[in-house]
Amino acid sequence: MENRNSFIPAPHSPKDDDVTTWALPEGASARFGQGIVETLAFSADGNYLAIGTRIGLWLYDVATMLPVALWGTERGAWKATFSPNGKWIATSDWDDNVKVWDVHRGACLAEITIGDYPSTLTFSPDSHWFATSHSETATLFVWCPETGEMFTKFTGETEKNGRFMPIAFSPDTRLIASTGRENVVSNGESVLLWSLEQEEQIAHFTGHTSSIYSLCFSPCGRFLASGGRKDGTVRVWDTVNCQQVREYTGYGAACMIPAYSPEGVLHATAISYDEMFKDNAIITVWNLEDREKLYTTEENIGEHAIVDFSSGSRLVYESGDDGIKVWHFGKSSIQKSGYHPISFPNTVAFSSDGETLVAEYRAGRRLYSHGDVLFWDLASKRSRRAIEAEPIGTRQFFFSDSCGRRHIISLDGGTVRLWEVEDKEILIAEFTEHGRKWIRAAFASQVNLLACLDEKGVLIVWNLENMEKICQFTHLHECFPDAEMATLEFSPDGKLLLSETDHRPSVRLWDVECCEEIREFPGDEIGGIMGLWDNRGFSPCGSYLSCTEASTEELSYGKGICLWDVRQREILTTLPFRHASRFAYSPCGSYVACGGEDPKGILLWDLKHRQIYRWLSLPTGCQETHALTFSSCGQYLAFGAAWEHGFEKVPIHLWEVGTGNHVVTFWGHPTDVQGLAFSPNNELLASASFDGSILLWDLNIYL
Repeated sequence: MENRNSFIPAPHSPKDDDVTTWALPEGASARFGQGIVETLAFSADGNYLAIGTRIGLWLYDVATMLPVALWGTERGAWKATFSPNGKWIATSDWDDNVKVWDVHRGACLAEITIGDYPSTLTFSPDSHWFATSHSETATLFVWCPETGEMFTKFTGETEKNGRFMPIAFSPDTRLIASTGRENVVSNGESVLLWSLEQEEQIAHFTGHTSSIYSLCFSPCGRFLASGGRKDGTVRVWDTVNCQQVREYTGYGAACMIPAYSPEGVLHATAISYDEMFKDNAIITVWNLEDREKLYTTEENIGEHAIVDFSSGSRLVYESGDDGIKVWHFGKSSIQKSGYHPISFPNTVAFSSDGETLVAEYRAGRRLYSHGDVLFWDLASKRSRRAIEAEPIGTRQFFFSDSCGRRHIISLDGGTVRLWEVEDKEILIAEFTEHGRKWIRAAFASQVNLLACLDEKGVLIVWNLENMEKICQFTHLHECFPDAEMATLEFSPDGKLLLSETDHRPSVRLWDVECCEEIREFPGDEIGGIMGLWDNRGFSPCGSYLSCTEASTEELSYGKGICLWDVRQREILTTLPFRHASRFAYSPCGSYVACGGEDPKGILLWDLKHRQIYRWLSLPTGCQETHALTFSSCGQYLAFGAAWEHGFEKVPIHLWEVGTGNHVVTFWGHPTDVQGLAFSPNNELLASASFDGSILLWDLNIYL
């Protein structure tokens, strides 16, 4: 076996320490955020760490916990594993392709397309082979890492049907272990043992009553340990006598990752979740033989902890706002990375002076930052929380008034706080309603009103002048709501309040001055406010309200777009657009741009003359609009697409509004564009993506 310390990453120059400029797509000047983490893996010697994210594969030096390389930015890195000889890394991407990388050169040696999501990648101890298992089939593939050619494959008796399949090689590379279902109706899984020499199954171990989370061989190769998923058990099998020799139980509902130390001591990492606070993961390392707790931590990282435990002595895991943490057996201190794995940004906006980019991050599958608002300083390219004071709450919303002052609303159970955030954060107001859980908020700075919507559909409005509750409305929900599916918005003059839930009528309009519902508003004919994130229903002047028509069996997104006249309190017109989902008003309020799935493209509607201004054709292959925004001068319109099959990158398209001419198309994000924003001087365009990053595009040579 080759020297395990031979791993040398592709070097960067000393001047190239600005990671925001690494591996940028053409036309981009910076990348904020390193992407949502999908996988973590140590090198065999423990000196390096691979962090696979939705934008690519980051390599970190464990000694410094600083990045040294970024590869594979075409379609992200969802799984990753190092070869024991330190020469290669195998990754899988968003399209289920598997790539083998030359570590020193940073070059792709082989690419394998299978058409099924790889649930596990692992190299043999001698690095001659690597194996892949897949989520939809019971087939295990063995490949040559240098050529990508298949050596053999093993197929179990039943399909996986979306189940994860762990795999492990024996130390002498003669055996490979995988898992299989006991039968099509059982939750239990068995351990399957395959011979690489004979290319057939040689053993079948039963006993687990749940699915199997992890497998590992002992250093001598005789014993195989299997850890259960959410049953807190580890079983040890004798591969010579083909029988179970040990069972370790009593670790609750934990997912168990067994790993032998080089001396043959069996350790295991147990991952369990707080029954009351589902987002809290408890990660504990045990010496199973002595039942000794070696390390434990509780982290707010959601219900899908990402952990790598190798050699029974090295642990790496996500730690929410504390970044990535590394624990070594025998060391008292924990290493932390500067990488902070936040969720993905829903919306972006520039400050009025153009020096700061404001990003709202969604509280999603893994609540890294609980839906924080971050301020990115364009000069230093560093971010900071908009609110640093504890408690920061579980959800935050950003508002900017006509003078450019920045405000944040934070929600924390039944408490809502309003902050002014300039050079320092100032708490302006705080209200608590016991027994409620707020999910949405709105702020009308011009009239000093604050509104909140709770999970049961109760809407409360407070006057910030006297800190009193002035209105309470009820807009019921059909079921427990997703905060992303609810809308709450004041009209520009603060006299009206718009609410949207999943209960018909889904959109309702309230007169805040009179504390009553506006009955003339045709809620039964309205489908919703188009878009979940940065759409605004009211026009800048407050004269119009844009909504989709109520959905039908034929068109779930509605037949078109309704323009409601706020003053006359009637539907003004219905725009000829099908499958509407996104729209944007021009700053002057003269036009509304509509996007969605209409094959004609983007509709520009002239609000003054009540007619089509023009249609703008989408880039080839685009079928769905995911983001629309006008420049502050109103002369340009930017479009961000949703990912479509066949896209390697998602397009961002710019037009000149007056002529309809195409200005430029950028290709950068591997998945949906969530939001777009022009800088005040039109020199930059910011694009926020579902990949967890924000790209800054240089517009100087185009505009």
